[in-house]
Amino acid sequence: MLAVIMPVYNHAAYIAEAIESVLAQSFGGWALWIIDDGSTDGSGEIAETYAARDGRVHVLHQGNAGPAAARNYGIRSSRSDWLAFIDSDDVYYPTALAHFADFIAANPGADFIYGYRHRLGADGTVTELPGEYQDRPTGAVELFARMYLSHLCVCYRRGLWAKVGGYDERLRSVEDYDLYLRMSVQTQFVPLGKATGLRRRHGANISRQTGRSRSLQAAVLERFVENHGRKGLIPSDLVARRMGGIYWAAGRQYFKQRCFREASEALGKSRRYRKMLKATALGALAKLLKPFGRTDAEQPPKL
Repeated sequence: MLAVIMPVYNHAAYIAEAIESVLAQSFGGWALWIIDDGSTDGSGEIAETYAARDGRVHVLHQGNAGPAAARNYGIRSSRSDWLAFIDSDDVYYPTALAHFADFIAANPGADFIYGYRHRLGADGTVTELPGEYQDRPTGAVELFARMYLSHLCVCYRRGLWAKVGGYDERLRSVEDYDLYLRMSVQTQFVPLGKATGLRRRHGANISRQTGRSRSLQAAVLERFVENHGRKGLIPSDLVARRMGGIYWAAGRQYFKQRCFREASEALGKSRRYRKMLKATALGALAKLLKPFGRTDAEQPPKL
């Protein structure tokens, strides 16, 4: 049995298609756990209509606490040894869960399986994307260098989630990256070699890049380095490149948003990891423009 975890917050326009894609699975041994994270647009009510029709669909409700808290709630409520995930604006291919189940049966030693996904545009067009690292198992080094995993494409053991302490509920985004980094210390990620569904792109994607989201990603990576980097898990030259690059990206995004104080701070951190002329130049300009900028109202949490 696979538990499929679906958090939802104000996705009334998309959730029915997401649920239908689970109902359409060729593999029938699943239970869908939908966690309504305080939606105000009727998303929870839509989910309840499906639960009334099919006993495999379960709906939980909570006050708005973010996707990390919602996923933890769903996982704790489910009973399956294996967990799969779909966001409420995405779509599974009909064979996604069958591929996971077949792989689990053939590879009893695996703890974490990952495939890849294609992109569904706002106009309904599908863009096929190449799968990353589908030819070999991967782990902490590859994941630190680049986030290549997606909720739509992963399936892992409940015991692995419990071992690392679940999702960090302080994180309203990049909570998946943080969880997978912690999991990478415990196991290898084994490729499925297949696409599992469509990741929808639209104007309200929570994963869209901003100065704040880049800074939060940098904080998650920095915490991982502090906890594990000194043990030789991540090469020092990779730490310098990755951290210098992610803080540069945060500073550039903040600059575009006219948050010049935050831009200056992020670019200063970038230069501490890696000397780059572009970070130095943009940082100097951001410092000069501080009096004319605005402050980002949402600051990343302290980790």
